[in-house]
Amino acid sequence: MIDVRKDTRHRQTLSHLNRIEGQIKVLKKYIKEDKSCREIAELTASITQSFASLQIRTLEGYILHQLLDGNMTDQKRSELVSLLKLYKK
Repeated sequence: MIDVRKDTRHRQTLSHLNRIEGQIKVLKKYIKEDKSCREIAELTASITQSFASLQIRTLEGYILHQLLDGNMTDQKRSELVSLLKLYKK
């Protein structure tokens, strides 16, 4: 279920960004340590997925807070969750 509370969403988004920041630091370390291209490719794929997830979270927040002002029925929330799941794949 989507949490519509803005403060909770901000906290979760900042946590998500911290994870991405950690992944970037590891990527820099991998490059400095001359890790294999495969290891670097796997990590960059993971970082790409993290950014895609952040993009969906941002879209979700925009819909909730800019378009709907946080007000939606349970049915509409369920429809939104279903729609967003399509993009999370």
